[in-house]
Amino acid sequence: MERFIAFEGPDGCGKSTQMDRLGQWLESRGERVVKVREPGSTELGERIRTILLDASIPMTAEGEALLFFSSRCQLLSEVIVPALERGDWVLADRFYLSTIVYQGIAGDLGEERVMELCQGILGSRRPALHLTLDLPTDVLLERLRLRAGEGDRFESREGMIERTAEAFRSASGLPGDRVERIDALGTEEDVAARILAVIESLRVTGDSGVTDGR
Repeated sequence: MERFIAFEGPDGCGKSTQMDRLGQWLESRGERVVKVREPGSTELGERIRTILLDASIPMTAEGEALLFFSSRCQLLSEVIVPALERGDWVLADRFYLSTIVYQGIAGDLGEERVMELCQGILGSRRPALHLTLDLPTDVLLERLRLRAGEGDRFESREGMIERTAEAFRSASGLPGDRVERIDALGTEEDVAARILAVIESLRVTGDSGVTDGR
């Protein structure tokens, strides 16, 4: 079974909760699990995260995307690849599919340019499986309305929640990558059961857990 899995979806979809639940399920079966978040999970990544979420800092669309890739490359080298080489599972709270959505389809850089960056910078260093949690847009809006604060760089953009929700429904990732959409309506247990059904259907494809995209 592939051991590098990214949880994706718009803010408010419940991906972080479901990633934690899958990690607990794997650990209960004696597996070692490393959980990471994007951007972050390294010293460099956390500093980049602070910059990216600060809506007061002017930033071009390409500069924004490249900061995400800087954090991602550090995370791969410092945490993800070593964990996979040890035989651990790696569960990521977002990976490159979010860049395709936020900076590409729903953003100003465009999907084609972001896809080029993904392929050129990441190469084969990609999750074997992307789980995209899908909720109706009105449910997402209500969840986010209940959050305190004014929103970060991305949530504060006009119409961004609606655009990203729709973009995640159409994003298929790089050619050859596996993207599974998960109905995120219902209880946490309902959603977790749908995810486990996907996980248990997978076949072992290699020791590294990283797809080569072919």
